[in-house]
Amino acid sequence: MVFRFMSIRIQGRLFSGLVAIVIGFSAQAGGLYIGEFGQPNQGASRAGANAIAEDASTAFQNPAGTMFLGESKSMATAIVIDSKSKFDQSETFPATASAVTNAAGDGPASNGGDAGSTALGGAYFYANPINDTWGWSFAFASISGASLEYENGADFAGRYWATKVDLLTISAAPSISYKVSENLSIAATLGLTFGQLDLDVAIPGPVDPNGVLPYVKDGLAEISDGDDLALSVGVSTMWQATDETRLGLIYNSEIELDFDSDLNITPPGGGIGPGQIGANVEITWPQTLRGSVAHDYSDQLTLLASVAWEDWSAFKDVPITTSTGGGSALPRNYRDTWHFAVGLRWQEGPRWTYYTGIAYDTDPTKASDRTADMPLDEQWRYSAGATYERDNGHKIGGVLTYADYGDADIDNGGVRPGPGGETWTVKGDYSTNRIIMLGLNYGW
Repeated sequence: MVFRFMSIRIQGRLFSGLVAIVIGFSAQAGGLYIGEFGQPNQGASRAGANAIAEDASTAFQNPAGTMFLGESKSMATAIVIDSKSKFDQSETFPATASAVTNAAGDGPASNGGDAGSTALGGAYFYANPINDTWGWSFAFASISGASLEYENGADFAGRYWATKVDLLTISAAPSISYKVSENLSIAATLGLTFGQLDLDVAIPGPVDPNGVLPYVKDGLAEISDGDDLALSVGVSTMWQATDETRLGLIYNSEIELDFDSDLNITPPGGGIGPGQIGANVEITWPQTLRGSVAHDYSDQLTLLASVAWEDWSAFKDVPITTSTGGGSALPRNYRDTWHFAVGLRWQEGPRWTYYTGIAYDTDPTKASDRTADMPLDEQWRYSAGATYERDNGHKIGGVLTYADYGDADIDNGGVRPGPGGETWTVKGDYSTNRIIMLGLNYGW
């Protein structure tokens, strides 16, 4: 019974890190999602993305736009995602008794160094208006090298949330589109998402508040071969309201993932653990609703805008079960987020098209609920891009996005195992918390 209780507590910390990485690198839209694949509209910070049907990326941004293309189109993209995330403690041990110590228990914990990484990603899009009434499209996206690892994870103040994660996600989404009238189309999408994960997280040991008994060193939980496959649905519409103005709207349902994994535990203080056991965590990614407008101010200039709502208030906790029969839920207490973007697209002669834009996402949580494995605050994105049309009609382009993920203040912690139930806290913020995304695209 003692081990079962500790196992549930351990997995609560373990899957906090799991949730962070799955959400943080998911290929979706605004808020906590990332929707940059290197597609041309990334250069406008995705402003107007759901109202523009100018290339095959409409298969992802609004499949209903397939009926406005006039002919079948394909696009392949590649992207490099470079992140930096550096934490600074505001209260440390021994000045604050409950602050996390270093691994030896005789000094302050470290800030962890840079938790960022460099990841490669890419996508393929295809959209085909079969005739004047029906069309179909397909979107495939993959981030192949996403990872989170604090440079000094063993002594990091937030190591009880996560120290290292490696994740692969692949999403495929076929759609069918239908032209209701000359100016209105609709589409339905079936999404299939596969995820795989490996994760390391430290396990806190008990501490004697009187300093008589020796410090019990951290344990370690290692999760491996966690994977799942999940279905989702989406519906969208695009409307040519006037000769100059087009509107787009897209809804995506929740995506529920049940990660079945192998869990190996080294107990605090060393010794032999229970061996490899099975673990499962249920994660529900919330439903989203996104709308855009694109207005042709002139033959050369188009004004772009978007707004999105993400139902993150549904992300209250994460149910957890193990093969030993235990169960628990990890509280997250998130709130709905809003995404706003404005941008410009302008044509320079017959060959060049330029994009620029800015986007803002609201803060999904507060300092008392934020964790070091998910350092997300309000977000600003600044983007620019260009596309060149070749003699054969194919287009090649590049895009650059700088995303500022905010200070991400943390004033949060937990309780150590053992009869004393001593608390531990982490307080501070992130002096550096940004992502740079450089993408290339080729359309034909």
